[in-house]
Amino acid sequence: MSGQEILSDKIKRLALQFLIKQYANHSFSPLMVNNELQLLDKDENTLKNSLQNYNCSPEHLLTLPIVPRHDPPLCEIFLQKFRFQNKENPVSLIVNDFSDCINRFFSDHYIIATDASKSHVSTSIAGISCNQSFSYRINPINSVFTAEVLAICVAIDELAIVDKDILILSDSFSALNSLKNLNIHSTYAIQRLASQLFVRQTFNQNITFLWVPGHSEILWNEKRILSQRIPRNSRNLLNGYPRKMS
Repeated sequence: MSGQEILSDKIKRLALQFLIKQYANHSFSPLMVNNELQLLDKDENTLKNSLQNYNCSPEHLLTLPIVPRHDPPLCEIFLQKFRFQNKENPVSLIVNDFSDCINRFFSDHYIIATDASKSHVSTSIAGISCNQSFSYRINPINSVFTAEVLAICVAIDELAIVDKDILILSDSFSALNSLKNLNIHSTYAIQRLASQLFVRQTFNQNITFLWVPGHSEILWNEKRILSQRIPRNSRNLLNGYPRKMS
């Protein structure tokens, strides 16, 4: 069936993701001995051959950055605090409660919304603020979870401004929840995002995350709105950074 992954291809994809994750975890990987990753010859050859299909090699894989432990946390993340975050409410109520929430608690923040999508042929990320927007295609080997996190990373780099605190809207509960529960076993994508937040915090800039229910007619975070406003500025990153974020 169209869009359905063949079982053997899925097994190969999962094996490749596992090997890449070991490289990313580096010193935290149980396969690391004397600062070298100990792989069977078959696995090492499989990894090299698979990466060659994406025009890269194991040397291009980035290792996991070690983010200092922080107390208080690097940022505030609101997943279930506000009424509009209850998806069981009527759409009209969600929209009204969202507007009220922004006006009451985040009126002095610079708002950025991020999004990601994945099909069996492509993976895309997007971000939008009141001044700018971006839309990129990334390597389809990335999961939708990684794409959602990467969209936030790129948004911080490209859309954030220096003189105001930032409010980032995302409909990825799993991505924000993983960031909220950051630890040494977090994925490389989450660790990289945490590193960016650490740098911003060093310069006294606060970034707050607000989970927004998808498909709730909140214009900031509706995928169809992003797709209508951004394509004219889109760029293709399939053959460059980022390739794979484990």
